[in-house]
Amino acid sequence: MAEVSLVLIDRLLAISRALAGHIDPGTAFRATAIEIGSLIPHDHMDLAVLSHDGRRHACYEAGFHTSWSELAQHPLPTEVSPIRSVLWGEVPYLLADDALSDERFHFATAIDGPIFAARLRSRIVVPLRARGGIIGALNISRHEVDCYTLADVAVAQQCADLIAPYIFALIQTEEARRAMLAESEARNRVELLRVGASQLTEGMERERRRMAMDLHDQTLADLARIARQLSALRGQGVARAAQLADLEHEVAGCLTELRHIVDDMRPSVLE
Repeated sequence: MAEVSLVLIDRLLAISRALAGHIDPGTAFRATAIEIGSLIPHDHMDLAVLSHDGRRHACYEAGFHTSWSELAQHPLPTEVSPIRSVLWGEVPYLLADDALSDERFHFATAIDGPIFAARLRSRIVVPLRARGGIIGALNISRHEVDCYTLADVAVAQQCADLIAPYIFALIQTEEARRAMLAESEARNRVELLRVGASQLTEGMERERRRMAMDLHDQTLADLARIARQLSALRGQGVARAAQLADLEHEVAGCLTELRHIVDDMRPSVLE
């Protein structure tokens, strides 16, 4: 018995050493899977991790991967997890002789496809605890039926208790990093909007100045000339057809020039 305890302690220390130096929860977990395998032989191992509010869960797999790995980037509601009873603290653990037919893993909304696809028959599920609560679960599986005992459950729980604080710290760090990146991106978007608005305002001001100069230098000068011609005609008391035709031509030219100024201004302002 003492020899077995020494072997267990030695393996647990090896698991602790395997955790050191990793900054990503998935990488840290995969580094421990080999050492855990020396205590509990397995074909598949995964780590279900709860979000800070417990409503969603992610998944990290060691060895071959199933569709559960997608949860690392796209967490799903905890209520669809096949092991939700452990994640919710309803049961202290799950020990299955054949998970393919074990109704505890299968219900209407369960994402239990990988259990069938990967033939995960014998299963141990134990909670990960940190800061007085459940933060996830360690899941160990084999293809053969009836491989695990309560003694294996006890060893799995010791492994889970060892890695849980480290995994929790890494998850908190990762969430803080993501929040910092999101805040930085938000600040960058605000700054881009501010710069864009400033550039648009400057562009509009340039267009206003250009339009004012065009109106002053050409159109207003033309209108002033037409006004003088009209004043001269009124002084004469009569206007010949040719004179009226010239005035009509001048007014039409002013209208055309105004249209050009407006057309030239609008695309730049919209841009």
